[in-house]
Amino acid sequence: MRKIVNTIHKEAVLLIRDKEGLALMFLMPLILVIVVTLLQHKIYQNVNETHIQLVLIDYDQDSVGLAFRKGVQSSGIFEVTLITREDKIKLSDAKKLVAKGKYQMGIYIPEGTTQIIKNRVISVVKSQLPLNVMPEIDIDNQNNEKVELFFDPITKASFQNIVKGTLNEFIAKIETRMVFITYSKVIDAITNQNTNIVYPATSAIVFKESYVSEYNRGIVPNAVQHNVPAWTLFAMFFICMPVAGNIIRERKEGLSARIKTIPVSYFIIIMGKAFVFVMVCILQATMIIAVGKFLLPLFDMPELILGSNISGLLLIVISSALAATGYGAMIGTLSTSFIQASSFGAVSVVILAALGGVWIPVYLMSQAMRNISAFSPMSWGIKGFYEVFLRNSTLIDVLPHAVKLLAFFIICISIAIVYRKLKNTV
Repeated sequence: MRKIVNTIHKEAVLLIRDKEGLALMFLMPLILVIVVTLLQHKIYQNVNETHIQLVLIDYDQDSVGLAFRKGVQSSGIFEVTLITREDKIKLSDAKKLVAKGKYQMGIYIPEGTTQIIKNRVISVVKSQLPLNVMPEIDIDNQNNEKVELFFDPITKASFQNIVKGTLNEFIAKIETRMVFITYSKVIDAITNQNTNIVYPATSAIVFKESYVSEYNRGIVPNAVQHNVPAWTLFAMFFICMPVAGNIIRERKEGLSARIKTIPVSYFIIIMGKAFVFVMVCILQATMIIAVGKFLLPLFDMPELILGSNISGLLLIVISSALAATGYGAMIGTLSTSFIQASSFGAVSVVILAALGGVWIPVYLMSQAMRNISAFSPMSWGIKGFYEVFLRNSTLIDVLPHAVKLLAFFIICISIAIVYRKLKNTV
């Protein structure tokens, strides 16, 4: 026990001596979390919290035009600039404004659009009824000019499809209402009375939306809930760089050779290093979580909700810290130079982060990539944090993810010890 305590003391003294490096080890992850969370905040917002600049050119000024106006203005998604026939601006001018990025999109509703739909409805109704019961309804001859949508070139195709789907819904509602009104006129003509049938203002089916979480405060996934655990893990696994550097520096400076003269196993030496750097990882995680809880709300961001499962949170933090430190110890033992350790360590951490869902949520990946992601320790860590932050899961629910991380730590440490023993034997 005394040997491992002395080893821990030695590692702690060496770490504290590098005050600048120690400060950067804590400061850089905090800056990273704040910057990335602020940048991604809009991505994780609900659609109705965003505001898209839209120019609506309504030359119809009838049922269709009015429905479009009401629809886009009441959706909460768009900030609408309305242009009518009385305005001096032309369609070509509006397109130029969209092309320059002043508006993200434009909608042009030509004159007579409502009448075109009325003509179509009347034709359909006439084809279904005998001529002797069909009342006289005039059909105006109108050119079939199309409603036009035009987008800023940087607009994503997925957004364009959403907008087109929404506008098609407006058109369908208008056409359905016109069919209803036309048939009402036919019924009035047949019965020779005014029935005054009113089209229902609301749909018979309504949607109730909720997140299926057992947590009674109803946590909604947002940039804070995702980025705090994701970048905490990223910062933890980057601890592999100083861990590996520490091991290589001891080897280069001859300290490892002097340690061999002392009756201390490599297991005790590496566990002493692991303990010190695990404590650094835990402090990093504590500071980042505190930033999400107290600092980010000052930037008009959502507050990090920790949930009630504090024991589960501690378990996933400690197991993630062990996995990250074990990974660094393995890299430091296997590498023969700082260049090898830094190159492999940095690139491999970025790859593990990408596969683990730090940047792109796993559910957006292809099936093949999702299968590969299941082997990333960062994926296990993020899932563990999600169990605590979003699902309010029990300690038993967090345990499988923690066990995987602990197994990863044991494998990495075992590889380092076995490799060191084989190297000394040779």
